[in-house]
Amino acid sequence: MTLKLKNLTLDAPFMQASLSGYTDRPMRMVAREHSAPMTFAGVMLDQAINHPRVRRRFDVIPYDDEHPIGGQIMGTDPDIMAGAAKGLCDIGYDLVDLNFACPAPKVLRRHRGGYMLNDPDGVIEIFHRVRDTVDCPLTMKLRIGYDETTEGHENFWKICEHVAANGIDGLIIHGRWVLQKYRGKANWDILTKVKQKFPTLPIVGSGDMFEPETIVQRLKQTGIDAVTIARGAVGNPWIFHEVRALIAGNPKPAPPPLDEVGSVMLEHFNRVVDFYHKRKGVAYFRKFAAGYSRRHPERKKILLILMAAQTPEQVRGAITEWFNL
Repeated sequence: MTLKLKNLTLDAPFMQASLSGYTDRPMRMVAREHSAPMTFAGVMLDQAINHPRVRRRFDVIPYDDEHPIGGQIMGTDPDIMAGAAKGLCDIGYDLVDLNFACPAPKVLRRHRGGYMLNDPDGVIEIFHRVRDTVDCPLTMKLRIGYDETTEGHENFWKICEHVAANGIDGLIIHGRWVLQKYRGKANWDILTKVKQKFPTLPIVGSGDMFEPETIVQRLKQTGIDAVTIARGAVGNPWIFHEVRALIAGNPKPAPPPLDEVGSVMLEHFNRVVDFYHKRKGVAYFRKFAAGYSRRHPERKKILLILMAAQTPEQVRGAITEWFNL
């Protein structure tokens, strides 16, 4: 199974999703080394990306060994969004994704992200301005409505129908309402309906992609073209290998031995420390440590030790000792 988005072809029907505060270069490198066919940078504000100085920042510009890589932008003004999309293409992003799905309260308060589903005409205007500005593959991230009302439902379908008929290269749909945030279970039945309505348009599903068996099941049951893996890949890059194996009809690979988990974890940590200031790197890595620690038989104990570490040396020492390195 492959995924084609305009002139971009991925050799597997999944990708690492954009996840704000997580999908920086260190995490993207680990994902690519574990066979993720494509990664996304964290979501970026259109106003910031319009500044050349921001586009030159070390944590914004993509590196030569990261392709293909997607850039996701969020905003409300058609001209600013178009300028940001062009800016991302100019610095080397292979695909631009328009985020109208983010449910974070601080985003909704500024009428960005998922709030824009209340304004389908505004979303459509942004789409047209961006589509007229960039030639690279263009996708759109949506939730299935702002809230569970008739209006929310109608707005979602209005956006889907219009962009599908006017040149979007793919829709990435998270099967929850915006106000639902991450509560409950994602509704994958709606993704089935979207794919049935737009059979030639690449439809990418999102929501609760934590287990490789679930990912393969969703692909088969819904008929969609691909999925994005977000929280399920945090501290768990092996999920990409596992999904590849199951899609190919092979058995799920055995869990990685403890020393392999430790080696990948240590390499990830060292990249974080090199990428950021040492002190920031220690605190920043804690959210990844929680994911890696789930594969340790004494998960709670090692996690407490890693959470208490204050220096890079303490983190490296704990990983070396507890993961048999």
